[in-house]
Order: sequence, then C-alpha cells, then structure tokens
Amino acid sequence: MRLDEVAKQFSWPDYVVFSLVLVLSAGIGVYYAFMDRKKKNSTEEFLMGGRQMSVLPVSMSLVASFTSAISLLGFSMEMYTFGTMYMIMGASYFISVPIAVHIFIPIFHRQEITSAYEYFELRFSRAVRLVASAIFILQMLLYMAVVLYAPALALNQVMGLSVWISIFVVGMVCTFYTALGGMKAVMWTDTFQMAIVYGGIIAIIVEGCRRVGGFGQMWEIAREKGRIQFDSYSPDPFQRHTYFTLLIGGCLTSLTVYASNQAMIQRYLSVKKLRDAQMAMYFALPGFFAILGLSCICGLVAFARYHDCDPQSTGFINKYDQILPFLVMDILGHLHGLPGLFVAALFSASLSTVSSGVNSLAAVCLRDFVQPAFMAVRKCEMSDRESIIVSKVLATFFGFVTIGMAFLADVLGSTVLQVSLSIFGMVGGPLLGLFILGMFFPWANDKGALAGSICALCLTTWIGIGAAMHPSAKRLPMDTSGCDWNTTVTTMATTAMSSMAPTNATVPASSGLLHLYRLSYLWYSGLAVSVTVLVGLAVSFLTGRTDPSTIDPKLMFPLADRLCCCLPAPLRYKLRCGVSFQKEQCAVLLPGAKARAHTVNGVAGKSEAC
Repeated sequence: MRLDEVAKQFSWPDYVVFSLVLVLSAGIGVYYAFMDRKKKNSTEEFLMGGRQMSVLPVSMSLVASFTSAISLLGFSMEMYTFGTMYMIMGASYFISVPIAVHIFIPIFHRQEITSAYEYFELRFSRAVRLVASAIFILQMLLYMAVVLYAPALALNQVMGLSVWISIFVVGMVCTFYTALGGMKAVMWTDTFQMAIVYGGIIAIIVEGCRRVGGFGQMWEIAREKGRIQFDSYSPDPFQRHTYFTLLIGGCLTSLTVYASNQAMIQRYLSVKKLRDAQMAMYFALPGFFAILGLSCICGLVAFARYHDCDPQSTGFINKYDQILPFLVMDILGHLHGLPGLFVAALFSASLSTVSSGVNSLAAVCLRDFVQPAFMAVRKCEMSDRESIIVSKVLATFFGFVTIGMAFLADVLGSTVLQVSLSIFGMVGGPLLGLFILGMFFPWANDKGALAGSICALCLTTWIGIGAAMHPSAKRLPMDTSGCDWNTTVTTMATTAMSSMAPTNATVPASSGLLHLYRLSYLWYSGLAVSVTVLVGLAVSFLTGRTDPSTIDPKLMFPLADRLCCCLPAPLRYKLRCGVSFQKEQCAVLLPGAKARAHTVNGVAGKSEAC
C-alpha cells in the first residue's frame, strides 16, 4: 500500500470489536453493582473492595493504573523520533519497585487507612494532609486530561472521528462504570482491559515485523539509520536522556507513582495481608517492563517501515504521537477487526488509568475533605449510606472535570509521554518528598513539611512551564527520499539519515534561566524531593524540631536496623535517633529476619533485626 493510500479504513468488524470492548467494560460495572446490592453497603466495599481483593486482579490493576494510551503512543513515538536510549528506563523499574515494596508499602499497610494522605495528619498535622491531598488532586486531573487526549489522537487518525467526540465517549464510559461499580469494577475491568492491550500490541509487532522482513531486519534498519543508541553516559542533568538520568531520575519519577500516588496505594491496601500487597507489586513488575519493551518495539517497527518516507514530514499525520495508529492502518487496515482491536487496546489502556484515577480522587476527596467537614458541621460521622452516595457523586464529578480538562490538552506542544512524566515530576515529586521527609527524618515538623512541599511545587512548576515555553529537545532528522506517490507533499525533509545527530542533541547552548529550563524532565522529581527535604529540615530546626521520642514509630522507617543490622546494639540504638522502634515493626519491614527484644543502655523494648 502506498503512503498516500493509507486512509481512514475502519470497517464494520472494527466498529464491532471496538464497541464490544466499551460495552463489556461498562457491563463489568453493572455486574458488580448488581452482585453487591445485597451485601452490606460501606465505603470500604466501594472504595477499597472490602480489603479482600485477591493478588491477581490487584497485580493487573497496578499495571493498568498507569499503563495508558500515553504509554503505547508515547514509547513508540520516543523510539521513532529520538532513538532507543529511553529503553534504559526499564532498568529503573527494578530499583524503584523493591524500594516501594520494602519501604513504603509496609508503612502504609500498618495504618489501615483509606487515603494515603491520612499518613500526614498522623505524622505532621491536618494542614499538611490537606495540602498533600490538594497536590494529588491537581496531579491526577492534569495527568488524566492528557490520558484522555492521547487515544482521541489515535481515533482521529484511524477513524476520522473528532478528537472532542472521542474524549467525550471514553470519559463517559469510564465515569459510568467507576461510579456504579466502585473498586471491584475498576480492578476487574483493568484485568480484562490489560488482556486487550497486550493482544493489540502483539498483533502490531507480529505483522509489522513480517512486513519489514523480520525482527532482525527491523533492528538492522534502525541500527544503520542511527536509531539504536545506548551510548550516552554523561552525568549532565541537562541532557534529555543519559544512563544516569534514566536510572536515577527515572527511579525517582517511578517512585512518585509507586510510593506516593493514591491510585497505587489504594490498591496495596485493597488486599488483606501485607505479603499479598508485596506479591502483587512484584507480579506487576514484569507487566511494567513488558509494556515498555513491547511499545518500544512497535516504535522501531514503525521506523523500519517509514525510515525513508516519514509520514509527518509529508503531512499525512499531524503529530508524531499519531505514528503508531498510522502504522496500524497501513499494515493492518486490510485485516478487518485488527484495527478495531488496536483502537480498543488504546481505549482500554486509557479507560483503566482514568477509572483508577477517578476512584482514587473520590477516595481522597471523601476522606480528606468531605467527611472532616461533615464532622465539623454536624458533630457526627457520615453514615455508610451517605458516604457511598457522596463517593459516587464525587466519582461522577471528577469524571466530568477530567473530560473538560482534556479539551485543553491539545494546546500542549510537547509529546504526550514527556508531558505526562513531567506532571509526575512537577506535582508528584513534592508528594514523594513529603513521604520521605516524614518516614526518614524524625526531626521534621509540620511547618517544615508545608514549607518544603510548597517551595518544591512552585519551583518545579515554574521550571516545567518554562521548559514547555522554551523547548530544547531536538528530534532526529527524518527522510522522505524513498516516498512513492502522486499527491502533493506538504513538507519535504531531505536531510540524509546518515548524518543524523545523536539522540540528546539540543538547540544552541543557552544561559541563565533558559539554561535551567533545559533540565531533563526526568530530574523534576529528584529536584522536588531534594527541595522538600532540605527546606523542610531547615524550617523544622528554625521553628523547633520535633522530639523523635514523641513520634509513633509505626510512622517511621527503621533505617538503622535495615542498613546497619550487623553493628553493635548500642551503636544501632543511637542511630535510631531516639525513635522507639518495636520488634514487630522491624519483623514486618524485614521479611524473613528474626527480631528479638533487648535492652540497650537500660532502655527496654528496643528491637534488633539481623
């Protein structure tokens, strides 16, 4: 098929497949609303699945929660336009997931909370809790707007359907089944939708590799044309992607999701036992890696297909985020039903992310704002029936707000992948910094926590907006010398692929504030964490630090026992900085380790884990 003949070829089998996925997703919400109608209605059941969910759906939901169309379109676009350096990001998952599993999840699980940000009231004050919740709401609304916008781009390419209609359809379906069925509907729908996602990606890879001559030929084309790049070892944080940035910056960016985001933490708390939550996260790890790897291969398939006839340079697509759906219509358009499967995969990925976000926003808003306000006004707690009604109203409200904000996403100039990860760094980074400040630094007080998080949020938001207004990343040149068509070409890119610049090439060097805006978006989270902790500690010591002996040890992480377990007991006791950790805490935090109570310098009840 010639490039100019790749038109909107959605056939009736494609519409059937696509519609069936939407109907089944909505049907799961109806099913659980019907099945649970005779059970005791409670907010625990609606928001947390009764804390009785099994490992499988939780694991699949963890993968689905932040595997959106952004992942599928963004990873592919990254390979096509910048090369393979981003693949190193997958290695950071093997650092961030164990950190989340063994440090953060045990502390959350011990509290038996619904909103993750209830931790901040226990550790600091109600004011810190409310600020953290507000930051989370801002983060998720911004992120979900981009998530809704991404599949709309794909539908516009393969079906010719208006971007705005697409946004409205996916938003309404998602809001419907989330508000109706609660957490159980969200998790089981996530499980179903992830099966669709994997099926769609694998179909693209198999047919795409066949079209370009096999996997080996695909890789060889990418290598010859300079797309295979794993050679950037610079520690410079102002280079877009390097090993150091992708491993360390990527790890911190991942932790803003795995360790401080309500949507993920809510899933950890939906199982009864800590061990089940940890197992679910470890089972999800291959899923995180598989989505990244398969999506990146899709991008390389697209490049091998169009290495000498770039669709964007010739005007057949408007943005490089549309390269994957364009590829689908090119190689799968004649196989009726498969384009529908691809679009269903994109929508499934976005449905799962938005439903998780809407459910978590309802939980946070209910627990952190509505119920405390109700108690202050009515002097009594909300009943379960009232709480469920409010939860469903909140889920519906946030669904409509997300739809509204998605209409603004079209003005963003950056790629959907960079925008989404920038949001995690800019807005999620201060939240991660707050948790680190609270769990590792017993001297931090509420004034320090507020000052640190607000300063970090302002700084990273300023840099993020500045970077969007002054983009510095430069895509690799494209080639159109191999195009064969009879239609008018809108733009001809005649630069030879053999002279391509490296992935991290940027615009000419800048100075002052413009140079600061060149900071890699993967370092936004690291900057936010550093500012939150440093400013938080400084303000805490200036305003009167917290006495470590007054802190509930269940809110802290026993770093001395984890990293220095072989040191003499008296020295280890000093390293606890006055926090009275109990032996059962260290036993929970150190699975498999033997804990025993002992006396150090006459102080009984301290713990030892070796």
